[in-house]
Amino acid sequence: MVLGVGNLLLADEGVGIHAVQALGKHELPPVVELVDGGTSTLDLLPHLHQARRVIIIDALKAGGVPGDIYRCRPEDLLENREQPMSLHQVDFVQLLDIAERMGYRIGPAVIYGVEPGEIGWSMDLSPAVAAKMPRLLELVTAEIEKIMGEQP
Repeated sequence: MVLGVGNLLLADEGVGIHAVQALGKHELPPVVELVDGGTSTLDLLPHLHQARRVIIIDALKAGGVPGDIYRCRPEDLLENREQPMSLHQVDFVQLLDIAERMGYRIGPAVIYGVEPGEIGWSMDLSPAVAAKMPRLLELVTAEIEKIMGEQP
């Protein structure tokens, strides 16, 4: 599953949704599910439970230059609570905790975060983040190919 998280109404905060929509125009293996996670994280539990592997795309504040792309694991966010991170950090950390307590088995996950430049009322990405969208899609597509190559 490729899960895009964010709010399309808040410029770069919606980068995950923009990415999932763009990936929908690519030819992906039929087993890859693209999910617009929006901002309602609890609704994602059934999707996460069914996924063998998860790639999450979200805005991630880490002090870099707008458009910087980061790759990390959920454990990295849990271990570094003092560091700036995903704009959905609390919701995502809580979701993982709730899923574990409910006995949900979530497959290995990787997060692609994009440093936001503008968070405000707009349905468009900032020029800096929009310019990095092709590279983000290339990285996510390569991640999918890598996962597919690991499948038995």
